[in-house]
Amino acid sequence: MLVKDIMIPNPVLLKAQQSIFSAREIMLIHEYECLFVVDADRKPIGVVTSLHTTGDEKKRTVDKVMKTEVITLKETQTVQEAAKAFTSSEHKVLAMPVVDDNGALVGVVSLMDVVKDLSQPGAKEGTLTPEAAVIYLSMTRTEEKERLWLERIRQNNLKPAITQVGANAEKLPIKLRESAIVAAIAYGVIREDMREKTAVSNAIREIVLQLKVIAPGLGGGFKVGIVRGEGRVAVAAFGRCGHALANSPEMIFIGYSVL
Repeated sequence: MLVKDIMIPNPVLLKAQQSIFSAREIMLIHEYECLFVVDADRKPIGVVTSLHTTGDEKKRTVDKVMKTEVITLKETQTVQEAAKAFTSSEHKVLAMPVVDDNGALVGVVSLMDVVKDLSQPGAKEGTLTPEAAVIYLSMTRTEEKERLWLERIRQNNLKPAITQVGANAEKLPIKLRESAIVAAIAYGVIREDMREKTAVSNAIREIVLQLKVIAPGLGGGFKVGIVRGEGRVAVAAFGRCGHALANSPEMIFIGYSVL
């Protein structure tokens, strides 16, 4: 399966001289987490997230706030290659633009598109990566789905654990770390060993850093998945941040560490 088979073609794009206000309107209407900015040749030159569009910015333009470092995917890359790009510790993004041989943007692929494809029922055993597995496990909404994914992950020779965490901004980092380590030990994902507990703690640290960027000063409620593969452990937290959690968007954060 290639990236072009799962991408969203002809996405809504921004121009550098559009107002920040218009970008925010598009995000609200389409419920996008980010929008890509392109030049006259449709080549991606920047990305704007919801963090950049706060306030009534009718005069300021997108080029004043966009992040110019844009990670792209080729439409001929495999889904597995896309998954590796998303789960790399250097790539903390929820979506990537897909470009053709000329570098023009032809589509967008989200992290959820990649995980959905890699996690389809019926995939061969051993094909599920810890990073894909932990995202799908943390996104389960019922106990039945949770049990099914715990078993599915074990069938792929991986070790899974699941827990839930809720706390204010001050206590959330500690609660995430403590709950993940306790769950990992209880489910047999790691041993009562300082080196293995540190590995889980390092993965949680990545998640906490992402939380501080996306939702600074906010607590939240999350379902936390931990999956151990050969030589590494992945952790994902899926849920909401904010003062009014019921009205906050659901978000996913992922970290991983070498064992």
